[in-house]
Amino acid sequence: MEDAHAVAALYAASQLEELGVLRVCDRLVELHLRGGLMVGATSDAAALLDAYWLGRTERIAHGARRALYDRVLGASFDHLLGRLASAITDYDNARRAEEIAWAAGELRSFVGAHLDDDARDAVALLDAQLAAGLAILSEPEILGAYGARDAWQLTEHLARLEIGGPPGDAVRRQALAAAGTVLLAWLSEDEEAVDEDTADAAEAYLNAAAMPGGTSDA
Repeated sequence: MEDAHAVAALYAASQLEELGVLRVCDRLVELHLRGGLMVGATSDAAALLDAYWLGRTERIAHGARRALYDRVLGASFDHLLGRLASAITDYDNARRAEEIAWAAGELRSFVGAHLDDDARDAVALLDAQLAAGLAILSEPEILGAYGARDAWQLTEHLARLEIGGPPGDAVRRQALAAAGTVLLAWLSEDEEAVDEDTADAAEAYLNAAAMPGGTSDA
């Protein structure tokens, strides 16, 4: 089921969206253009920021991204993904194989009903947009300007400082994105045999969903 790969990419992007990765990157570009970001005019950091600005028409705006996640993932997606993770980790249940098959089938049906051509086309654009954004947020000169150790600490700091409101927990969002991607990759194989990596991802997903701020009701 190739559509599961597309949904995996959108799911990971939605978790980074909750952290504020792309909004923070947009804000850094604004500060750079106004001379409010202390980076060298001919530095690698300035080149990345300038390139991001020049390519703005090729990217998906914040409102359109949120609408895309709402349309494809919807209110039930997290619940269904959590049900699949729960079925996979329920080693003592005599009906485990049956429950895995049911949960996988429900999630495949959901994906098939909600993923459209526009969403498939958006995946490559989002991948490129996130790659460019994370390159900026990982640039040593920009990290140094804010005293941040990595892109995640910088994102959390600037989300509070520049765009208002709590950004969400970076550890939890990264874990959900990573584990969810593995589970959805397994879903794309159209089989019910669970390997060790998938079992580990299911457990990691449930642990992340149970962290403060999690919403899983699996």
